[in-house]
Amino acid sequence: MTQSIGEIKVDRAEPVATVTICRPEKLNSVTKQMLVSFSEIVGHLTNDPNITTIIFTGEGDKAFSAGFDLETIRSLKGQEKTSFFKLLEKTTRLIRQAKSCFTIAAINGYAVGFGAMVAVACDFRFCSETAGFRFPEVELSVFPGAGAASNLLHLVGPARTKDLLLTTRVVSAQEALQTGLADRVFPQTELMSKTMEFVAALSKKSKYIVLRSKMLVDAMTGKDLSDAADMEVDYEDEWLNEPQPKK
Repeated sequence: MTQSIGEIKVDRAEPVATVTICRPEKLNSVTKQMLVSFSEIVGHLTNDPNITTIIFTGEGDKAFSAGFDLETIRSLKGQEKTSFFKLLEKTTRLIRQAKSCFTIAAINGYAVGFGAMVAVACDFRFCSETAGFRFPEVELSVFPGAGAASNLLHLVGPARTKDLLLTTRVVSAQEALQTGLADRVFPQTELMSKTMEFVAALSKKSKYIVLRSKMLVDAMTGKDLSDAADMEVDYEDEWLNEPQPKK
């Protein structure tokens, strides 16, 4: 089933939903209304028990998303500016903290600003060979919040996070793969098929075990070894005390 909300398209083939940013003539740059629609879709899908994987991508072969439409950013003032960035923060947090599903960014071109924020909030980042990441906020005198800094730190460590945020340089798909910013790199024509192969392989495993394993890793991240080990024991005990194995 396919549904379009403005320039955001959702294809549902349960248990998978693919969310596509559809503004290729503007390199899938996002307007204020598109952010509102995108946020509503993310909120719905991350709480839908019938969806176990959400794939985010962009239409065409040039950009995942080139960020926010510059006219949108320039027009924001006062409370409207605050509301906009708080909505952005809420949206990336929904993606990052999704517990009932996996999130995958299938990055088909440049992921800049908003696009890069969405990508680093996901569980996995699969890139075409032509993909690239860029965080331009500092250059635009915009604070790199809404998960840009915290999710980058989680993925690549403090030194590389400072490098990417402060220099605002473009990171190629190959560099992203080498540094942990990307998980896979495929030829452009194979990106979606390889992504779906990965999803199909996950779907053959116990949904309960794979989701709890994801949640455990997320919960342990940033903890010291002792606290992480205690958390692992708690999760294991919960599994052992289940009355019957869950599929």
